Amino acid sequence: MMAQTMQWKESRVTYEEETGVYRIDRDTSEPLSTNVVLSIAAIEDIRPTQLPPLAQTIDPDALDTVFKCSDDAVLSFSYAGYRVTLDALGSLEIVSLDDAQPLQ
Repeated sequence: MMAQTMQWKESRVTYEEETGVYRIDRDTSEPLSTNVVLSIAAIEDIRPTQLPPLAQTIDPDALDTVFKCSDDAVLSFSYAGYRVTLDALGSLEIVSLDDAQPLQ
């Protein structure tokens, strides 16, 4: 599992130091919820199973389907110390809550 996390980080996670934003190159063959969990695990250098269950924050099934129904959806939520922002265009951005600007 750690090898998968490291591979995910090397191939899919880009960090923009000036903004503090992690930009994720989503794997469209995986559910969106899986992309979120693998990305945060990769950022933290931990196994995905070491994170709290995503379902304690947001319904993973709803997350996986919301963008199938809308061309302009944007969703932002907090999970495991990060603000996760997704949009219908395929963007997945993750920011540490310590660095995040307040939601407006």
